Amino acid sequence: MVEATVEACGVCGDSMETDYVANCAFCGRNFHLTWDTRKPIKDCGRFDLDEESLGLFFTCNPCLQTLGGPQRTLTRG
Repeated sequence: MVEATVEACGVCGDSMETDYVANCAFCGRNFHLTWDTRKPIKDCGRFDLDEESLGLFFTCNPCLQTLGGPQRTLTRG
């Protein structure tokens, strides 16, 4: 069963299913992030690991571009 949409993606503007939403640790916007690679859902960001706390955090694509792109581990400031 497909969940109802919660709002528009803060990156691309398309509607999102509640099961595939992440919240950016840097700007706070909600964006598409799939947890199941078999689903045809685009990713408008990614998850990373904070090396200090060993916790996961989520970053939207605009913040990734602002913070320097391809690095895999970012430190929130």
